[in-house]
Amino acid sequence: MHNDSFPSPKQFSRLAKVWGISMGLIALLSVSTVRYECYLACSDTPVEAYPALALDAYHRLWVLAPHCDDEVLGAGGLIQAALREGVGVRVVIVTAGDGYRRATMAEFGRALPRPEDFVAMGDLRQRESLNALARLGLDASDVLFLTYPDRGLPALWWDYWVEDRPYRSPYSGFEHSPYLRAVRPDAPYSGQALLHDLRNLLAADRPDLIVMPHPNDEHMDHRALAAFVSLAVELEQAEDTAFQPQVLGYLVHYGLYPQPFGLKPRAFLSPPRRLESIGEWVVWRLSEEELAGKREAVEAYRSQQRVLGYFLNSFVRQNELFMQVESAIPLGIVEGEFLLDTDSPQTISGDVSLPGRNDPVDDNVVRRFSGGADIEGLRLLRFGDSLWVGLDLRGRASHIYKYNLYVRAVTAESSTTWSHCYGQSADDVWEHGHAVWYRFDLDAMGQPDWLVLAAETRQGLVLDRTAWYVIHIEESPLD
Repeated sequence: MHNDSFPSPKQFSRLAKVWGISMGLIALLSVSTVRYECYLACSDTPVEAYPALALDAYHRLWVLAPHCDDEVLGAGGLIQAALREGVGVRVVIVTAGDGYRRATMAEFGRALPRPEDFVAMGDLRQRESLNALARLGLDASDVLFLTYPDRGLPALWWDYWVEDRPYRSPYSGFEHSPYLRAVRPDAPYSGQALLHDLRNLLAADRPDLIVMPHPNDEHMDHRALAAFVSLAVELEQAEDTAFQPQVLGYLVHYGLYPQPFGLKPRAFLSPPRRLESIGEWVVWRLSEEELAGKREAVEAYRSQQRVLGYFLNSFVRQNELFMQVESAIPLGIVEGEFLLDTDSPQTISGDVSLPGRNDPVDDNVVRRFSGGADIEGLRLLRFGDSLWVGLDLRGRASHIYKYNLYVRAVTAESSTTWSHCYGQSADDVWEHGHAVWYRFDLDAMGQPDWLVLAAETRQGLVLDRTAWYVIHIEESPLD
């Protein structure tokens, strides 16, 4: 496990050159950064102010985990409560957890682990999950391992979609699952295969409560899995409109969340300060029995406790937190006589209401100092076959940053990708005040039924990125 967003002294050094900050301030900035990140890691809202999650309306709970241990960290108490209340529970662990180099080095005593060591680590972590979940009362038959490559889910989502061109894990060296516990042994490492597995399991099990990684989680596998699950649910709903599960997101990686680190079983979890305002959060309060069970389950991950015990134990608290994840954004044609100033394509004009999505701002010291790197949200505008996506920034757009938009277009039969970076083409990407606008043609993308899109800002490093948002392209009167 790692955190990509927390600025290191090396990152500060690089950014200091851009901002004109003297190197003598780097140490002071580093100390201030830790304090600021600790401040951001938890809100001041008391846990009693959040709505309580109730299970009496649900019959089947799914908990999806990117790695072996996330299911317990995010929902160990909820799993116990669901079993006690007669709710069916299934845990789906998506990767084998076989790409964590530091834990593999510690487990096998090798400075340079071999591919077979990483595979052995994946097998060990699966056994640890079975042991941990048994302590929560879950049968092994209700734990499914898909065993896709650890730290490889973003590659499957974007670059390795089709099954005939699979991804090769840089850790295990495999292009397919080598694990006997896998739901589909020898499944190719591709986005198409993972989406297929998720859809097949959803179709067979029909859960009405789904708990998955928070879409804004900063770990690359967590964020990518949220996109896969959201798309799989949307595709299944298109085939069966009666399938309308409640989807909740649990957070594991976000700055220095959760604070304070370490085993604090009498403390409460609260959402990061800047994430609190962009979603509806609900709380599950753990009983003493559930708290004790969760603590035992977290301790069962011996291989991870050795290197990350302080972090894992931080989730053994009085409550668990979940954000309600919205369904796909419906996007029809936007009405209005005047949408674009055709005499000057550098401007967007007209009083038009645009559906949009917000992104946390000032949630990192780098973003706080530079508004041009801080994404506030996305705006969407469709006119006929043209789709406009506006990347709203807290400050003016700057040429020192790269603003990238990524779009996956999906139909029932196929999927393609489109991406663009501000500055590469004046025809379909341009700046307007505190926004960067992108335009692309839906017809050229095969008239997709859904779009899944995200944006990021870079200055060598990724400075900010949005969650992946699923957009449902509705039929318009002009179609």
